[in-house]
Amino acid sequence: MDIGNIVMFTDEGRYAKYFFGQLAEVSSSSISKSSGKEHVRVKWKFPVKYHDSYTTTSDFSADKFTLVSKI
Repeated sequence: MDIGNIVMFTDEGRYAKYFFGQLAEVSSSSISKSSGKEHVRVKWKFPVKYHDSYTTTSDFSADKFTLVSKI
């Protein structure tokens, strides 16, 4: 994924109750040295309620997202 791409969180696992369906912009991308998987940092389009507060950024494996729009 490229910086600036718009993505949607589509993973139905552990974090789905907080992030599923939320839109974000990719702010950085890297390959994990340990797993070899791509990881991204995203900035949520709208703050997401996560436990008892709101978050505006998150870091996840890129496979938890679906590309919505390229830059």
